[in-house]
Amino acid sequence: MGEPYRILIVDDDRATTQWLRTVLAAEGYSCDVAHNIGDAEALLRDKPAQLVLIDIYLGEKNGLDFVPRIRAVYPDCDCVMMTAQASVETVARSVAEGAVEYLGKPLLIDELLALVHRLENRRKAPPAGSASLDLEPSPDSAIVGRSPKMLEVYRAIARAAPSDATVLITGASGTGKELVARAIHAHSPRAGRPFTPVNCGSLSETLLESELFGHEKGAFTGAVNRRQGLFEATNGGTIFLDEVSETSLGFQVNLLRVLQEKQVLRLGTNVQVPVDVRVLAATNRNLNELIGAGKFREDLYYRLSVVTISLPTLAERREDIPLLVSHFLDDFNQRNNRQVSMDADAIARLAAMEWPGNVRELQNVIERLAIFSPAGRIAAEDVEREHPGKTETKTAEETSTAGPVSLRDMEREHILRALQQAQGNKSLAARRLGIERKTLYKKARRLGIDLGPGDN
Repeated sequence: MGEPYRILIVDDDRATTQWLRTVLAAEGYSCDVAHNIGDAEALLRDKPAQLVLIDIYLGEKNGLDFVPRIRAVYPDCDCVMMTAQASVETVARSVAEGAVEYLGKPLLIDELLALVHRLENRRKAPPAGSASLDLEPSPDSAIVGRSPKMLEVYRAIARAAPSDATVLITGASGTGKELVARAIHAHSPRAGRPFTPVNCGSLSETLLESELFGHEKGAFTGAVNRRQGLFEATNGGTIFLDEVSETSLGFQVNLLRVLQEKQVLRLGTNVQVPVDVRVLAATNRNLNELIGAGKFREDLYYRLSVVTISLPTLAERREDIPLLVSHFLDDFNQRNNRQVSMDADAIARLAAMEWPGNVRELQNVIERLAIFSPAGRIAAEDVEREHPGKTETKTAEETSTAGPVSLRDMEREHILRALQQAQGNKSLAARRLGIERKTLYKKARRLGIDLGPGDN
């Protein structure tokens, strides 16, 4: 009989640790609890664990810094990160540091237990190990969202980025497919090399082949000079083929050859040129339907879709709309030196509307509303004038997931809500906000929030 499956919970929120211990103990697991990294290290020395659940924000400490220390001393120990502040960066770094999974808060019992059972069963028949990748720091991603569906996207990006596999990104127009491609590149070993986006649907077959593969002088009418293609120019980097579904069957044959042989053939020559390029592709169409209609090669589809990432529509992640509005308004204000704000009713109205153009359409609407807001405040009637009659049957109360009024008021309301949920515990509130405690004090002074006495 093997060693008992022991779990260590590391979180400075005592309510969370108590809840986790109760849930896991009910399943028969032996659980220890630590509220800081020092106590966690002492517990591991005394009673090594097979699984450590670690919150990313531990007061002024970062739980991610603890993972390499665990892996160095206990290489067989699985680490799972937990946070309420999900982002591409935190997920990618979690994977890079050696964490096996990433859970968003609030934690779901079914998801948690399914993961714990899976890790326990895997230990009984462990697969071949894989080394973690030490990623270089990268700029913050432009992808915004903390909904469960977006957390799945972040996980997929983090898992796919360190490899060299081709990735097919699917989703409706305006869902952010190029942003996902850029995030994959930014968190990959190729991050320091070129990222080249190409809109395949905007070029004819000959021009597309010339752009990607290059051509010799005289290869076709107008080819007055020899030209290096984008595959050669991007050597060592990543090419993003957007709207790959709009390419001709002839081009698809040549692209398949490049993927298989890692060589390009310039138009007008028989000389193969070796290239080292990672290919990411995207489409807003159903490639299986196109394959059935004889408009897309099945063998190319399998080459492109080693990993597939499907992006949700905005209607599937309405809870992210307040965050997106804040992000777009903040960006507009910074670029235009303005201080435009938005009423809570206006945000609720936006969350209740149909968005066939998805995030891109929302961004355009926010920018137009901001431009035509002479008073610097966007009200619900302004939104209604912009899109009259587009509100769905849901009420504002049903769809509004936050009550921000302006960018300043939005931040103030968010902090006050976090303090209220943390029952005045400033360390816990700061952790839930994803900021350091000292940053919370600075923001409170700027926003006129009385944090009250006490050292908690």
